[in-house]
Amino acid sequence: MYCIVPCFVYICFKLKTHAMNTKILLAMGTASALIFWIGATIAGFIHGNYSPISGTISELGALGTKSHVFMTVVMYLSGITGILFVIGAIMACRQTGINFIPIITAVSIPFTTLWAAIFPMGTEQHAMTGPVVLIIYAGVILALFVWRGERLKTLWTWSVISLVLLLGIFLRFTSFMPYHEGLIQRFAHLGWSVWFIAINIQLVKLVNLRSLATSH
Repeated sequence: MYCIVPCFVYICFKLKTHAMNTKILLAMGTASALIFWIGATIAGFIHGNYSPISGTISELGALGTKSHVFMTVVMYLSGITGILFVIGAIMACRQTGINFIPIITAVSIPFTTLWAAIFPMGTEQHAMTGPVVLIIYAGVILALFVWRGERLKTLWTWSVISLVLLLGIFLRFTSFMPYHEGLIQRFAHLGWSVWFIAINIQLVKLVNLRSLATSH
């Protein structure tokens, strides 16, 4: 699992930067987010005794629960599509001349998702990658500094929105935490989901503009 970062970066630089390939890979960002949210919602019903307000996502995939198998499949699909998205986003940044370093940090999301699928709640290794998810926080903050200018204005704005949602996770250190852990965790999940979808939409637009410019 820990070789995933160098491997996907290598793939990014080896893949042909064809606009259509890039846009298909970018669409995987929206797919990853939708799979996660729809899958988690369905898994909650399958679980049978679950509250999204107090229950964490990990509880849906915990060993011995009715939703374990279904949620494991959901996490595999969300993780794999997430990695494909990051590859596509790096390709799009290279094509359009945008700094791709913030994008690299996004791989922390599919990485931890796949880890949770392989090592669900109930195994000793499950909590080992908890801090890894914080890498995306650094990426979103960095994006606010390197994604400037008129053409990146919308992407910058959505990055701000994503960061605000991501910071919701720190409510766990307040008195709000005891009965709302699931809700607090979902703020963070909504944060990366919004960022993935915004990057998908905005980079597709920039790739299209570049294709039009080069075709004339």
